[in-house]
Amino acid sequence: MSDDEILTMRPTVIGGERCQDDYEVLWRGLSVGRIRRANGSAGAELWAWNCWLGGRPCKADEAGGGTSLDGAKAQFREVWQGIRAGLTEADIARAKGYAERSAEALARYDRKGKYLVLQ
Repeated sequence: MSDDEILTMRPTVIGGERCQDDYEVLWRGLSVGRIRRANGSAGAELWAWNCWLGGRPCKADEAGGGTSLDGAKAQFREVWQGIRAGLTEADIARAKGYAERSAEALARYDRKGKYLVLQ
């Protein structure tokens, strides 16, 4: 597997706080999904995951859950391989554009010390 096809994970950070047992999945520096511990019934371990790529609609079968982190990672990889196989260079360029515009917008809000408010 070439270096530009490797998936990596990093801790999810929201509002400057690192989320426990919650990871962003990266491919070529782009956020392509998330794997996190979810609430299971009766205290059972459950890991939720979902795949995405900016500018591309998500399908119902591009999310799921597993009973372990390793299981969720394996399911994620399998679904991502299917998504990746169908991506064109235009899709990848569009996703990079979305990511750049998002980062610029967040930086503007951070500089002003403002946060978006959901109403």
